[in-house]
Amino acid sequence: MRRSMLFLPGNNPNMLINGSCLGADAVIFDLEDAVSPAEKDAARILVRNTMRCLDFRGCEIIVRVNAVDTPYFQSDLETILPQGPDMILLPKSGTPEDVRAADAAMTRVDEQLGLTRRAALMPLIETALGVENAFAIAACCPRVEALF
Repeated sequence: MRRSMLFLPGNNPNMLINGSCLGADAVIFDLEDAVSPAEKDAARILVRNTMRCLDFRGCEIIVRVNAVDTPYFQSDLETILPQGPDMILLPKSGTPEDVRAADAAMTRVDEQLGLTRRAALMPLIETALGVENAFAIAACCPRVEALF
């Protein structure tokens, strides 16, 4: 059960390091809204290294990647999926097609890198279109485990 979810900006090393000490059920490393475009690459590396080096003591590890239609999305997946996150939080999920595109991209990365552990997807509903399509988004692929 997720009672508490702690968002940690991916470009803030102090917050990333201390995230494991705060007792949240889930830790969400944010590569999207909390990070300016000039810091996207550095944040991705910081989150990758944090996931590699720190023990989050049973916290569910979720990474909020950039949206499917951004130039950052593919690099986010290629850097983060090998670290074994429990879930990918997919922003700006307005249609089932957005989620299916993310699922297909994640599957390609899984296969290219030989990953056997598949991260789940949590589409983030942020628009009226997303609310209207929420049921279809939730049902569009087996990787979807929750909506946010």
